[in-house]
Amino acid sequence: MILKMRFTFWLMFCLLCTCSCAQSDTTLYKVGLILPFEVQTTDTRLDEILNAHDLYTANRIHVEDDAIIALDFYQGLMQSLTEDSDSVRIELHVYDNWNSDSATTELLKKPELKNMDFMIGSVSSSSAKQVADFCKANKILNIQPFTPSKSLTTENPYHLKIAPTIDAHVDNLYQSILDSFPTANIIIYTPKNEKSLYLAQRFDSLFKSYNATAEIKYSLTLLNSIDLLTEGKKNGLDEAINRTKQNILIITSYDEPFVQSILRTVYEKNGKDNLIVYGLPTWLGGDILRLDYINNLHTRVSDAFFADSSKPQTRYFIEHFTERYHVEPSKYAYLGYDVLNFLIKSVKAYGKDFVSQIETQRFTGTAYKFDVTQNMKNANTLNYYENNHVNVLKVEDYRLKRVW
Repeated sequence: MILKMRFTFWLMFCLLCTCSCAQSDTTLYKVGLILPFEVQTTDTRLDEILNAHDLYTANRIHVEDDAIIALDFYQGLMQSLTEDSDSVRIELHVYDNWNSDSATTELLKKPELKNMDFMIGSVSSSSAKQVADFCKANKILNIQPFTPSKSLTTENPYHLKIAPTIDAHVDNLYQSILDSFPTANIIIYTPKNEKSLYLAQRFDSLFKSYNATAEIKYSLTLLNSIDLLTEGKKNGLDEAINRTKQNILIITSYDEPFVQSILRTVYEKNGKDNLIVYGLPTWLGGDILRLDYINNLHTRVSDAFFADSSKPQTRYFIEHFTERYHVEPSKYAYLGYDVLNFLIKSVKAYGKDFVSQIETQRFTGTAYKFDVTQNMKNANTLNYYENNHVNVLKVEDYRLKRVW
């Protein structure tokens, strides 16, 4: 019954569309939340799970991933609203866009949406772009916590991208190498496809820029797996590894079978003593990658999310969230909680037009940190505001440890 009670509680707010969690202040901020709850379908699936004959049957019933993200985010956000909000009054308007572009189009025709002070969502890139365009046209700050896509919007001072772009991941991984391995041999290994090659070239450019002025320079190899070329010469990964130095192997691939093959080859042929692997954030959710390779190659990956339960603030959230919903928070519940706390803190300090005034500050939440900067289209034109904070996590003893 717990699952059903949780969903019914959420459903009440979703169907009402408007709720007010107000404190004792005269300023009222209207927040529109557009997420793919898919109410009727999700409610039916949860009902089927609760009435399943056995656990095997229950586990085979699928609730849409984006609906789970929406529900988890909403629960974290509601947890924030139920706590002391330092006299900031929030009126929350909740809308279900069914993970549909056409449904989003119809929602955005509602007259009350033009009166929002802030809008959060949506999850998919296509519907998120619709919300971003609407907010730009109506001068409403759009907080986008989900999709890191750089193509959602341009020349839009009303867009705040909370999910760091892949460029931010690359830049933070690069900086962590500078700080931790100043004399290492750098090998950038990439498949020859557009997405992976772009990341490899960004890494390569960053290290070359560093070498241009550094007194102690990195040895640097960019190797693509198709041509096996290094600066136009036939080469291979074995030849690029320096047996007498610390080697940093950066694999810029999202493809799990490809990564698995490289990790196996490196581990079996070169051992683990003088080699550290750097990978992409998607590796954390992989189904194929062998954990023994990931662990024994001292792998480091990037992620915006890291919940440190030793922090009192994080423990407080876990305790009260679990008491309220009878389940531990997911990463999206943390995100909902941190995003709304960030919004409350920002408007309390600076008012509605806070976004241009927080660039020199860092917001530290329970599992996320927000370092907001300007993304510039050119020297004189702002594209949007973005969060650039990314953690670098090390897999050690089969657990994640934040190392940068």
